[in-house]
Amino acid sequence: MWFASGEFRYWFQCGLFAMLAIAAWRYGGGPERVLAGVLLWFAIAFPIANWFLGQWSDLSQLDTANAILDGVALIVSVAVALTANRVYPLWFAAFQVLAATAHLAKDLAQGTAALAYVVLYVGPSYCQIVILALGIWNHHRRVRKYGTYRAWRNSSNRSRATMPSSWPNG
Repeated sequence: MWFASGEFRYWFQCGLFAMLAIAAWRYGGGPERVLAGVLLWFAIAFPIANWFLGQWSDLSQLDTANAILDGVALIVSVAVALTANRVYPLWFAAFQVLAATAHLAKDLAQGTAALAYVVLYVGPSYCQIVILALGIWNHHRRVRKYGTYRAWRNSSNRSRATMPSSWPNG
């Protein structure tokens, strides 16, 4: 039955990723668009990587293609989380850390059950879908209520040339 297969789950996730990407492009700011791009990365790069490798992994050993894809997504997610002017990217990146460490755990403990491995690296993506959807919704709500605001943090100190030479006593 196609509905109960893993193929349905894959296409269902791709559809959700596409809807989030459209919502991020329409209603989101820079961080929302980058994180939606991370989810699209999974939808696009996963079948390409498996096409080059010939077939899907049997999950009795480390799935190298998914480990590499999750590693790239981890780097981007953490970079966004550290520089975005929002809190939810930290949660998004935390779930990506969980997915990436699932590959490390599988590599270190060869006796890890295949089901546990799949749940650990696929499960966080469902949480990321919910987190990103809520992030887009909250961003859109704030923009409607308060107007535009910075998408990225500015952590550098102000230049001495732009600081006033004397403060008003007012």
